[in-house]
Amino acid sequence: MKYLITESQLGNIIYKYLDNLNLYMVEYHGDYIFWSSEESWLNSGSVLISVHRSNKDCFISSDLVSEISTFFSLDMSAALLLIGGWVSGKVGFDVGYPYSDYGAV
Repeated sequence: MKYLITESQLGNIIYKYLDNLNLYMVEYHGDYIFWSSEESWLNSGSVLISVHRSNKDCFISSDLVSEISTFFSLDMSAALLLIGGWVSGKVGFDVGYPYSDYGAV
Protein backbone atom coordinates (compact mmCIF):
# COMPACT_ATOMS: atom_id res chain seq x y z
CA MET A 1 0.00 0.00 0.00
CA LYS A 2 1.32 3.46 -0.90
CA TYR A 3 0.75 6.62 1.07
CA LEU A 4 1.10 10.12 -0.31
CA ILE A 5 2.52 12.61 2.13
CA THR A 6 2.41 16.31 1.31
CA GLU A 7 5.40 18.54 1.98
CA SER A 8 3.69 20.20 4.96
CA GLN A 9 2.77 16.81 6.40
CA LEU A 10 6.38 15.69 6.05
CA GLY A 11 7.49 18.80 7.92
CA ASN A 12 5.06 18.01 10.74
CA ILE A 13 6.26 14.41 10.89
CA ILE A 14 9.88 15.53 11.08
CA TYR A 15 9.04 18.06 13.82
CA LYS A 16 7.38 15.29 15.84
CA TYR A 17 10.39 13.06 15.25
CA LEU A 18 12.69 15.81 16.53
CA ASP A 19 10.41 16.41 19.53
CA ASN A 20 10.61 12.71 20.36
CA LEU A 21 14.40 12.85 20.44
CA ASN A 22 13.98 14.80 23.70
CA LEU A 23 17.04 16.92 23.07
CA TYR A 24 18.38 18.71 26.14
CA MET A 25 18.35 22.49 25.64
CA VAL A 26 20.28 25.02 27.71
CA GLU A 27 19.82 28.78 27.40
CA TYR A 28 22.89 30.86 28.19
CA HIS A 29 22.75 34.67 27.81
CA GLY A 30 20.12 34.41 25.09
CA ASP A 31 21.94 31.70 23.16
CA TYR A 32 20.62 28.13 22.98
CA ILE A 33 22.56 24.90 22.87
CA PHE A 34 21.05 21.45 22.32
CA TRP A 35 22.62 18.14 23.37
CA SER A 36 21.32 14.62 22.89
CA SER A 37 20.65 14.34 26.64
CA GLU A 38 21.31 16.01 29.98
CA GLU A 39 24.00 13.40 30.59
CA SER A 40 25.72 14.42 27.37
CA TRP A 41 25.64 18.07 28.55
CA LEU A 42 27.05 17.15 31.97
CA ASN A 43 29.85 15.13 30.34
CA SER A 44 30.67 17.90 27.83
CA GLY A 45 29.41 15.78 24.95
CA SER A 46 29.02 16.91 21.38
CA VAL A 47 26.68 19.81 20.67
CA LEU A 48 23.91 18.91 18.22
CA ILE A 49 22.53 22.42 17.69
CA SER A 50 23.82 25.85 18.65
CA VAL A 51 21.83 29.07 18.13
CA HIS A 52 23.05 32.60 18.82
CA ARG A 53 20.32 35.17 19.33
CA SER A 54 22.46 38.20 18.44
CA ASN A 55 23.15 37.15 14.84
CA LYS A 56 20.53 34.35 14.51
CA ASP A 57 23.38 31.97 13.67
CA CYS A 58 22.19 28.32 13.69
CA PHE A 59 24.72 25.48 13.61
CA ILE A 60 23.34 21.94 13.25
CA SER A 61 25.68 18.97 13.61
CA SER A 62 26.25 16.76 10.62
CA ASP A 63 25.21 13.75 12.72
CA LEU A 64 21.70 15.14 13.19
CA VAL A 65 21.42 16.36 9.59
CA SER A 66 22.53 12.95 8.31
CA GLU A 67 20.05 11.16 10.58
CA ILE A 68 17.11 13.25 9.33
CA SER A 69 18.30 13.18 5.72
CA THR A 70 18.74 9.42 5.66
CA PHE A 71 15.65 8.47 7.65
CA PHE A 72 13.30 10.70 5.62
CA SER A 73 15.09 10.38 2.23
CA LEU A 74 15.82 14.11 1.97
CA ASP A 75 18.80 15.91 0.57
CA MET A 76 21.03 17.63 3.12
CA SER A 77 19.85 21.18 2.38
CA ALA A 78 16.18 20.21 2.81
CA ALA A 79 17.00 18.47 6.11
CA LEU A 80 18.91 21.57 7.30
CA LEU A 81 15.99 23.87 6.49
CA LEU A 82 13.45 21.63 8.22
CA ILE A 83 15.60 21.27 11.33
CA GLY A 84 16.16 25.04 11.30
CA GLY A 85 12.39 25.59 11.24
CA TRP A 86 11.97 23.26 14.19
CA VAL A 87 14.72 25.09 16.08
CA SER A 88 13.00 28.44 15.44
CA GLY A 89 9.88 27.11 17.13
CA LYS A 90 11.88 25.90 20.13
CA VAL A 91 13.87 29.09 20.72
CA GLY A 92 11.04 31.50 19.93
CA PHE A 93 12.68 33.52 17.13
CA ASP A 94 13.51 32.99 13.48
CA VAL A 95 17.00 31.65 12.96
CA GLY A 96 19.13 32.62 10.00
CA TYR A 97 20.05 30.14 7.34
CA PRO A 98 21.13 27.01 9.22
CA TYR A 99 24.51 25.48 8.44
CA SER A 100 26.35 22.30 9.31
CA ASP A 101 29.81 20.76 9.46
CA TYR A 102 28.72 18.08 6.97
CA GLY A 103 31.58 17.20 4.67
CA ALA A 104 34.17 18.90 6.86
CA VAL A 105 37.55 17.24 6.97
